Amino acid sequence: MNILLTGGTGFLGSALAKHWTNSGHKLTLLVRPRFSLRRIQPLLPFVQIAECSSDIDITKLVQNSAPDFIVHTACAYGRVGETTLQIFDANVRLGMLLLDGLLTETGGSVGFINTCTVLDPFCNNYALSKNQFAQWGGALAHQNPTRLKFVNIRLQHMYGPGDDLSKFTSNVLHACFSHQPQLPLTAGEQCRDFIFIDDVVTAYDVVMKKIHEFSVSDQIDVGSGYAPSLRSFAEQVHAMTRSRTELQFGAIPYRANETMLCKADISRLMNFGWQPAYSLEQGIQKTIDLEFNP
Repeated sequence: MNILLTGGTGFLGSALAKHWTNSGHKLTLLVRPRFSLRRIQPLLPFVQIAECSSDIDITKLVQNSAPDFIVHTACAYGRVGETTLQIFDANVRLGMLLLDGLLTETGGSVGFINTCTVLDPFCNNYALSKNQFAQWGGALAHQNPTRLKFVNIRLQHMYGPGDDLSKFTSNVLHACFSHQPQLPLTAGEQCRDFIFIDDVVTAYDVVMKKIHEFSVSDQIDVGSGYAPSLRSFAEQVHAMTRSRTELQFGAIPYRANETMLCKADISRLMNFGWQPAYSLEQGIQKTIDLEFNP
């Protein structure tokens, strides 16, 4: 397959790139100009890197690469000081440019696999923008059913070695492993479906292989199907790392419109023959082994 993958230098994108390169697919990776290629350094001889600096560069890339699939993982979370406009550009406008390039080129149908969130749209600007683009993608697929199949992946809370420190899971793991004196947390009653990165990759692979079984505009949950509380996750990491860190539950208030339960319905994925290979304890242990004891 010929795959155009966005966010190829990110945590998820780089894991997918490694898997699909090893599987023999032809990959073009759309990356941000001057962004670090550290995560994909071993793949550089085997993939095409595209650094697009303008709108027309992106639409031309889609037309020239003639992908069978566009897998869209690029995003801005808003955790490192991005402006509202930057979040919108990454989470809505970039996807629209990809779709525009696809739909203005003559050719066969293309599968567009989009990475979305399970968070309520009004939880934050990241969730709002990701949900808005999913609606646009679905609408355009219905308007162009012979050209586009749009599958929206509602991705739960992935984690694993090499993930960004701005995320809750990585923050807890690094704080506990380094015996940080205190770790301020919320009360931790929110329940989240944590899924190990290797399981995310195999789920995306199944979605791509089963694309013919999806409707023209469709969505599917990707998660473990198990949703422990944030408190129990932190306590499990604390115990497994034998940490001396003081977990300060309740030191941080809940954000406005906090989602208290996120849990995937993985029945459809399981009907495709997929199931998670890692329990939460196994995923945490593998992360510890690879991140801190390589």
